Formats: sequence, structure tokens, C-alpha cells
Amino acid sequence: MTAILIFVTINCLLSVALSLAVGLTGGFSGSVAGLAYVAMFVPAVAVLIVRSTMNEQPFVRWNRFPLKYLPAALFLIPGVLHIVMLPLMMAIEGGAHWQNWLTPQADGLYHTPASRGWGVLTPAGLAGKIVLNAIVGVVAVSFLAFFEELGWRAWLLPRLVHRLGARRAMVVTSIIWALWHVPFQLSGIQNIAGVSPIRLAATLPIGILASGLILGWLWLRTESIWLVAIAHGAANNWGQYAFKYLEDSATPSGDIFLLAAGSLVLLVVGVLLLWRGVAAEPRPGPWTGTFSR
Repeated sequence: MTAILIFVTINCLLSVALSLAVGLTGGFSGSVAGLAYVAMFVPAVAVLIVRSTMNEQPFVRWNRFPLKYLPAALFLIPGVLHIVMLPLMMAIEGGAHWQNWLTPQADGLYHTPASRGWGVLTPAGLAGKIVLNAIVGVVAVSFLAFFEELGWRAWLLPRLVHRLGARRAMVVTSIIWALWHVPFQLSGIQNIAGVSPIRLAATLPIGILASGLILGWLWLRTESIWLVAIAHGAANNWGQYAFKYLEDSATPSGDIFLLAAGSLVLLVVGVLLLWRGVAAEPRPGPWTGTFSR
């Protein structure tokens, strides 16, 4: 238990320190806003510290990659969010208002913004760019998510399963993970335009907790660091993917409402997986094989 407390404390201290550095220098638009990416390395740093000082290793089986769970890793969280949020947005705003450049011009081509660097595209070319953008995005974010998952799912979760049982461990890990993000929301590291940091910090942790339950279920079913990293990357990059191509909402409060609605449904999915997808009892140790039913 001492190692767990030290691990959580290190994560919290580094989270607060990083958030202060960003928040006190202008937040999301400040001079060191790029440090936001460093946040995803913090859990791996904590693992390195407890490993070097207490010889507490992460539980990683590098060859674990059960392909049958790949669709769930890629599409479960993004799919739930889109199924809930897109229809709600269309109902609130009277339809889907796509950005102007997604409408073909008189020449039948799509004239994309210079900021995208895509140039003028045919319909097939536009579809290819969108697909490529989605693939590159999820690969890049999954790479960063790997370092975060190395701490939360591959180090902390197995130890809590050993002590508390799988269900309680999933809940406790998800709560800690959600609270760990709160300084990032208050400092502007995590940001939604037009939404105050306090309001964001009161809403976003629900979705993070829900995602944590799903990631915990996926890890317990597969014991694959690769799959949970992919699922984390897909959630971050594809979770609101369609919204990147929509006009900005005129009412930021609507954005937070949509996010809250998606988060609550995601929480229902996480609770169902918690209830039906894992065994409740503690395990003899975190390296004894699959934790699922």
C-alpha cells in the first residue's frame, strides 16, 4: 500500500506543478501551453520513480494483443459519444452545420482552408484526407496515451485488484484518474472555448471517470497495454471527431451540455461493463493471469 500511496502522490504533485506552470503563464493561450503534452508522461515518470526506489514494476505483457478487442478499443468510447452527442446537437441547433469548405464549389471541388494545407480536392481526395487525418491522429495520441496507461492501468489497477477486487479497483482507479485531471482543467491545459475552467472542472471529470471504467474493463479483459493505449488515444482523438468539421457553436453552454450528456451515457456503459464484465473478488496477486470472468 505504501507504493500505491507514493505513486498517487507523485502523480498529484506533478499534475499540480505542471498546471501551475501553465496556468500562471496564460493558460491555454499562454507562452508554455505546449507543456500540456507533458501531462501524459507524468504517470510513466511516477512509475520510473517507484520502480527505481521500491522495485515496484508495472504489469506489462508486451505480447498481449487479442485482436477481437480491437474494435472495442477503437470505437466503443467514440461511438457512444457520437451516437449521443450528434443527434442532440442537431436537435438543439436545427441540424448539422458543417464548415463552409465542406460544400463543393462551382467547379465541383472542395477548396480547403490554407491552415489545413490540403489544397483543392476532389470528393475522393477529401475522403482520403479525412481518413488519413483520423488514422494519423489516433496513432499519435495513442503513442502519448501509452505513457499514461503505463501508470494507471498497467501499474495502479493490478495492485488495487489484488487488494480490493476488480470492480472496486476499477472504480477507485477511475476516480483517482478523473481527479488527477482537475488541475489540468482549472489551469487551461484542458480547454473548451467559452467555458469557464471551474465549469469545465465540474463537468469533464464525469466523462473521464466513465472512460476510466471502460479502459479498466478493457485492461482486465485483455491485460494489453497496447489496446488500452489505443482505446485512450481513440477516445481523445475520435471522441468528438465529427465536431472538428462543424461550425463553432454560438452557445458554449450548449457544448458543455452535449459533453455532459455524452459523459453520462458513457458512465452508464462503464457501469454495465463493471457489473457484467468483471469478477468482483480480489486476486492472489497482480501477475496471476486474466482478471475477467
